Amino acid sequence: MYQAGQPPKRKRRRITWLVIILIIILLLLLLGLWARSYFRPQTTINQAHAQSSKVTFNSATKHYDEPDFGIDLPATWHAVPRPIGPYQSYSWQSSDQVTNGQVIEIFEDTIPTNFSVNRALIVNGEVNHLSLEGGASDNCAQYTKPVHTTPNQVGVQAKWQGVDFLCDQGNTQRDVIGTSSTDGVNTVILLNQTTGKKHKFFFTYSDYSQNPDYTIFYNALQSVRMN
Repeated sequence: MYQAGQPPKRKRRRITWLVIILIIILLLLLLGLWARSYFRPQTTINQAHAQSSKVTFNSATKHYDEPDFGIDLPATWHAVPRPIGPYQSYSWQSSDQVTNGQVIEIFEDTIPTNFSVNRALIVNGEVNHLSLEGGASDNCAQYTKPVHTTPNQVGVQAKWQGVDFLCDQGNTQRDVIGTSSTDGVNTVILLNQTTGKKHKFFFTYSDYSQNPDYTIFYNALQSVRMN
């Protein structure tokens, strides 16, 4: 008698062996992967903890109280005796030799209107303190129209940020900053709230170092407070 296909019993046995063989192959593959991982040389990478270095800037300052105002300056600076003359002025410098460091000079009330500078810094009088309108200008000789100066000529009229000041075109190698404001050339007005009296001020900064640091001047100006 003819049978179209294999007996069911033999067919089931064949399927069973096929499943067993597949399971054995799968187990062998897993065993091989485990062995490969187990016997592989272990390399451990230890990353050092990040080291944080705190940068400490030398921000130590000393406070000076003058009759009408106070100012904070670097602690290493020292006051300079007031020169005899028509001006009420105050000076501090970083070095005994002026030409080796920096100098800040403040004129009060009697302002040298003929004082010419190389760089202008525009300030505003905010009642009893100052605000800065940006930073100091470039050397004014670079953007001021050249004018033939005579030996006795004190400076050339110039503008920075729309504010007038005197440009020292005759000494372009100097690095002297002077403040001006809309109150006038070389002038800014502050109020002594104790006395109710207004005072005129002119602030200058001279830097004789190879790498001038104008932030010293900016910080000093922002520390000024009227009494």
